[in-house]
Amino acid sequence: MEKSIETIWKEGFLQSDALVAPKLNDLYNQKSKNIVDKLVKIFKINLWGVLALGLVFWLIASFSGVPIIGAIFFLLFVILVVFGKLEMNKMGEIDKNVSSYEYLKSVDNWLKAVIAGYTKIYRFIYPAFFILTIVGIWFSNWGLIISEKLMDKYPDLQMLFGMPVYLLGFIAFIAILLSVFTGSIYRLDMYSVYGRVFGKLEDIIADMEELRKEE
Repeated sequence: MEKSIETIWKEGFLQSDALVAPKLNDLYNQKSKNIVDKLVKIFKINLWGVLALGLVFWLIASFSGVPIIGAIFFLLFVILVVFGKLEMNKMGEIDKNVSSYEYLKSVDNWLKAVIAGYTKIYRFIYPAFFILTIVGIWFSNWGLIISEKLMDKYPDLQMLFGMPVYLLGFIAFIAILLSVFTGSIYRLDMYSVYGRVFGKLEDIIADMEELRKEE
């Protein structure tokens, strides 16, 4: 009985002396290279995008009369970019003189480490972004007009640090929630940008592991 395509594929991947093995290995090597190249490209574009977004926030805050808030925003974005750049350097150190499977597993482990590292940073960054946004709006040129009208209407409103106590309580509550659910929020953020690449990486690794089981 003729061998199925799946059988030929497995034999070619697992047996170095199979005539089809070089072609299959080349195919996996090319797939691996394409996936990693796409991942690196998106990662670099994302870093530049984060930096550009930081500048936009700084400019908006400056024109709104709260340049210090804008500067803090930009600094937080820079921290994200610097961490990403350092992680990119680590990826460049991954040994490429190994099999496609070992290389992709190393890349996958690197990705998991990056996600874990960013999650720790965002546990501080997400609440900080929210706090800065609310404080920036409140003390901006437009926010001051609103706060003056609010004080005229409610002269007995309790204030702390120039803001209503109830608003500070709301800010603290949301900031705590953002910190608690950072992992879930960041995963949604990551998969909205890298989801397709992550899926392809996981698929090819799963294919390789399935073939290796047949050895």
